[in-house]
Formats: sequence, C-alpha cells, structure tokens
Amino acid sequence: MKKIVVATTNQNKVKRLEALLKNLDYEIVSLSDVTNEKIDEPEETGTTPVDIAIEKALYYSKHLPSDMIVLSQDDTIVIEGIKEEDNPGMHIKKPVKEKYGKFTDELAAEYYKSLAEKYGGSIPVYFKYGHAIAIKTNDERTITKVVSAESILKLRLANKINKLEKTPGYFLASLLEANINGKWIPYNDLDENTLVELDIDLYKSICTLLKNI
Repeated sequence: MKKIVVATTNQNKVKRLEALLKNLDYEIVSLSDVTNEKIDEPEETGTTPVDIAIEKALYYSKHLPSDMIVLSQDDTIVIEGIKEEDNPGMHIKKPVKEKYGKFTDELAAEYYKSLAEKYGGSIPVYFKYGHAIAIKTNDERTITKVVSAESILKLRLANKINKLEKTPGYFLASLLEANINGKWIPYNDLDENTLVELDIDLYKSICTLLKNI
C-alpha cells in the first residue's frame, strides 16, 4: 500500500484525513512517521491557500525519499458580514497576539468567542482550502511533479467554547457549528461519519489530485 505523507506533525489533521480517505488504497502518515529528521517549516510567501499549499508540498518533497507522495494543505477563514478592521483574513493568529502578546489555543478561543458575541452571537464563515500533492522521482534526473486544487467548507462561528481540549492545535473547532439538516450542531460534537460528509468537497479535490499525480 502506498503512503501519503501529510505535511504536518499535527495528529488531529492526520486523523481527519485518515477518516476521510479510508476507502482509498493509501496509508495516511505524518512527517514524523517517515523521518527522524527535524524538518524546519518552509517560509510561506504565497498569497492564497493554494499557493502556500504548493510551496509546502514542493518543500517537503525535497526532504523525503523519492516516489513518496506528499499532501499539503493550507486554509484561510472568510468571516462574512463584519467590519474590515475585525477581519483577520489569512492571519487568524495575528489579532490574538496583538491583544494578548502571545498565542495559545485558550486565548484564541476567547478572542474569537468575543468576536462572535460582538456580532450577535454567531457569524457566517467559510473555509477556503488549498491542497497540493507533490512527488519526487529520481531516475536519470530528479523531477518533482505537483498538482493543486481548492475546496470550501461553510460553517458558522459561535460565541460558545465547546470541548477545546478535544482538538489541540485547532482551536476553531471548539467555536464552529455546522448546519446539519437545518439544525446547528457544534463541530466538536459531530460524529466521524458526519465530519466525512461535511468534507466531501475536500475528498473530491484530493481524489482529483491523486488521479493526476
């Protein structure tokens, strides 16, 4: 079975992709599963999630053995209907650091909880995901192939922190709610099957990439 190396050491992200791609003939692993080398994070110079995902995929593929498939992801949260000065854009950590002088999941959850309260208790949001897959071949010469795509997930940001400890490194999950059959359900209360259904756009994007690599 071929391995897909998810370009992260965040096990929550790896588990999410494991559940999403469980029907495919691939083993989903993290960087720490395939190398003992500490790989520094790449400099992110792209201006869109897709650009940054491509940068990550190409960067990590150079540090891993040939013929190993590297899957990277980047996202930005789009918060609708708020003032421009309150919109973090692609930099969701920045306003937390500016307010508290540092960033932790707990402080970030408090910051975005207050933002939702400021706008009536909930705010429509959607995530724009950029995905990229890179694979390096090394026969007579080294060639790295990369393909990319994007997907969208629509949710809302609520003024209640729910099970922050469940998703370390992903504080937003404790504040998000999904519309399931007309009812808003906290993201951290959703079962695995529902999460997979929500990620169907992500699943289709990754499948398309794998077909073209």
